[in-house]
Amino acid sequence: MSLSKEAVLEKMKQAHVVVLNVLPPEEFRKLHIRGSHNIPLSQDYGAFVQEVEKRYGKERPFITYCSGIASAAAANAARILRGHGFTVDDYPGGTEEWHQTGGSTGGILAQEADLSGKKP
Repeated sequence: MSLSKEAVLEKMKQAHVVVLNVLPPEEFRKLHIRGSHNIPLSQDYGAFVQEVEKRYGKERPFITYCSGIASAAAANAARILRGHGFTVDDYPGGTEEWHQTGGSTGGILAQEADLSGKKP
């Protein structure tokens, strides 16, 4: 199921929820939802699933996200994980919507924005 920003914020109040950025590490380092984790979705879906399970197990609920509406990576990652027995929602607004609407972000661009007083 796809979630709105408000629904993501509500679910993030639960300590056991894992918010998972599925972009490459260099994109995650630039800008990400504060408190999220990064496991890139690669073409090797099996390795992706194994890494998620190794780090977090299958019992926790997940929210996947990527850069934004133009990218389908979050929905693909959610579909793949669901197919392997995980409980997963995706956030299609991604980093783009999150920071444009004032959500708390981390990364290089967020730090630069904090120093300049401007949004990334």
